[in-house]
Amino acid sequence: MAFVSDLKHRSLYLVPTDLEKNIADIRILLDGIRLLPIGAAIKKRILVQALWEHAYATGNTQQAFLGRYRSEAVVNQAGLAIQRDHIYKKAALIRELLSASPNFDEILNRAHCCVVTVHEHRKLGLVDKAIDGWERYRVAGVTVFDMVDRAKVV
Repeated sequence: MAFVSDLKHRSLYLVPTDLEKNIADIRILLDGIRLLPIGAAIKKRILVQALWEHAYATGNTQQAFLGRYRSEAVVNQAGLAIQRDHIYKKAALIRELLSASPNFDEILNRAHCCVVTVHEHRKLGLVDKAIDGWERYRVAGVTVFDMVDRAKVV
């Protein structure tokens, strides 16, 4: 199913009423998965899915890409093909989750997605692989708003 930007992307981010409970559940899930005595490849795939659950819990569901962070193009122009982009690369987050004593709060704080155009997603993919987080957006020239108050992040 293709998603496109529309007027709803201009609206402010509304914190889901069940967010706190869902984040607590995801934290338990992440900790449980990382401790399972299963192969690394399977464990990593399941942890990636748990990180997607974080994106869904924060409002970036399969039905509506209305997460907290949205690019300027998504907010200001209707009809553009859009998708989610993990602000911090999933592989780095998974490595941290599999470390001896991961900081779950810090990892979940960085596990957000940003709603971007398909064109912006391609530009982000061309940025040097060593660059991550909001710096990657800055280098790619993608302006992002925190839709809690529409403040410019990058």
